[in-house]
Amino acid sequence: ASAACKPWRRILADRGFRRRYREFHRTPPVLGFFEKGGARLVPIYSHFPAQADHPDWHVMDCRHGRALFADIGKSYLIVLDPMTGHQRRVPSPSNNLIGFTAAVLCTAQGCDHHGCQDGHFLVAVVRPKKFEEITSGWLYSSETDLWTEFASVNHPNANYFSNMDAPSVLVGDALYFNIDGVIECQLGTLRLSTFEKPIDGNGTVMMAEDGGLGYAAVVDVTDLTLWSREAGPEGAMGWTKLRVIDLKALLPDGALFITTQYGISRSPRSLMISGIAEGTQVIFVSTWVGSYMADLKSGRARMVSRPGRKVFPYMNFYLPAMEAA
Repeated sequence: ASAACKPWRRILADRGFRRRYREFHRTPPVLGFFEKGGARLVPIYSHFPAQADHPDWHVMDCRHGRALFADIGKSYLIVLDPMTGHQRRVPSPSNNLIGFTAAVLCTAQGCDHHGCQDGHFLVAVVRPKKFEEITSGWLYSSETDLWTEFASVNHPNANYFSNMDAPSVLVGDALYFNIDGVIECQLGTLRLSTFEKPIDGNGTVMMAEDGGLGYAAVVDVTDLTLWSREAGPEGAMGWTKLRVIDLKALLPDGALFITTQYGISRSPRSLMISGIAEGTQVIFVSTWVGSYMADLKSGRARMVSRPGRKVFPYMNFYLPAMEAA
């Protein structure tokens, strides 16, 4: 419409329209995602601008319009605004930072995170130390350009090599990482704590429908099971199973089962949750066919990528007419 009508272009380019658009929709859509081991944004919508690739970057996290990367072989992290290409290097908190995971978030109090990617940010880094049986952490502020260390927590049997790019979720004033159980990072008090997952095996932390901490895992081959962490009758925190979603009904025919040359249908073992769009009911499920983006609220799903890789969804508001106006 804006290309054919100048009045429409003026309306769409107006800052007030941008603000009202974001306030009305509140939660930004998933524009694309980064795949594990890469640094190029894979767009879900074809009109999204082309992105530069950085072969030495390793994606760690996406949140509040920013993407976080580790530069392989170098002693710094990178915070990127995929909309503009603007990047900022963050020095490493340790000289020997191996087997770690990290998260990025906006630092502004009371921010609605609608277009705040140009502002100050925090980076949290968590690293299990297998032989010391503890997990340590650091918090970086772009405002002060300094790292502050978390109080370490006992963490026996943490798998040192499986924690790179472990998923995280922000709930209130805490980050939660899926590292051999769940690591809680209290950002205000700089304290770490650990607790068990609701089930062994592959799964991921997420935001529950009520805004609290949740967990999702594929159980019994095709059952997507959701939990919420809640206080029990005596006040102790624990996991409560919320619901079970049949992936056979959610995903397209042929997405879950392999038909052999003898006509026998078999379910592959590689079925897993490959990503979560934070604060939404959108999940990514990897099957033998490919990776599907599924909306649990609408019940719709579509294939978006090849199978087997974790994805880090990128969410933001983007209106092409605004950029072209």
